[in-house]
Amino acid sequence: MTSFQAQCYKALKKVPSGKVITYSGLAKMVGRPKAHRAVGNAMNKNPFAPQVPCHRVVKSNADLGGFGGGSKLKIKRLQEEGVKVLNNKIVDFESILFKAH
Repeated sequence: MTSFQAQCYKALKKVPSGKVITYSGLAKMVGRPKAHRAVGNAMNKNPFAPQVPCHRVVKSNADLGGFGGGSKLKIKRLQEEGVKVLNNKIVDFESILFKAH
């Protein structure tokens, strides 16, 4: 595991159940604001799922994005946390978007 991946996994643990974060939002959390694609790659390689909840990372337009276990599993995990998904998009996206400070 790279140090960047470790940083991503550590930061992602701060996103609470029932919230989502964007790939770019997670990149900003780790101090690499342009590294949203690298965040996606790190999430795809996440060996700690679901303890490190990569299912909570979505695209900036509320689309689900990818998921190593497939989109059905990503939707299932999100719905178990109370996140509504319709047509592979997060419902009420802005209200459940985690914003790091």
